[in-house]
Amino acid sequence: MVTQTSLGVDLDRPVTQDTTLINQSNKPVRVRVDFAKPQWAKDKYYLGEQLVAYPKIVLIPAKGQIQVRIAPRIKKDLPDGEYVALLVFKEQPPRKSAGQVTMLMNIGIPYYGRKGKLETGMNLDELRMVKIDENYQLQGAITNQGNFSYSLSIMVQFYKNKKLVKEHSFKQGFYREHLVELNKSMIVDGDADYAEVAFVNEKLKYSKGFTFVL
Repeated sequence: MVTQTSLGVDLDRPVTQDTTLINQSNKPVRVRVDFAKPQWAKDKYYLGEQLVAYPKIVLIPAKGQIQVRIAPRIKKDLPDGEYVALLVFKEQPPRKSAGQVTMLMNIGIPYYGRKGKLETGMNLDELRMVKIDENYQLQGAITNQGNFSYSLSIMVQFYKNKKLVKEHSFKQGFYREHLVELNKSMIVDGDADYAEVAFVNEKLKYSKGFTFVL
């Protein structure tokens, strides 16, 4: 196991960070430390090539632990925004494993780096409220056009004869420049006249509202 589930660093003042690998088994384990690009990240926002892990390969004794250090080597001309890599710990097969089948474990944790001015921005395309059978569905294609990842609280209120009849709320995360196909079903007893939808992140002072006639 790994003591930290994610790591983050200010790329304007990059510092070396530590994490600890713990071997809970009764046998020593060899682990290789590496970096990989998350599927959701674009190549230009991949940070792995600017990170150094040491030691690169560790031998963790049975019921023991080893500390690994991650040092950023950040390019000076890196534009403002968020960058990401997966810090991957790959268990290596035993040196003497001929004829032996061994289940190996890989663990990946996100490493985020942010630099300079962070900007929000959402493109909410074809946003609509659709009734399917007895449910309403909030649909749309949403792309985070900001230069970092963040989440929004999405609050939906249904009205009948100008009276609130149902409320729904949920959170949705948006990676940098990543498209999210929104398709959220909500149960409302009976028909509603209209719905009000708000996308909010109070900490970032982001708010955008819509009204849908049903």
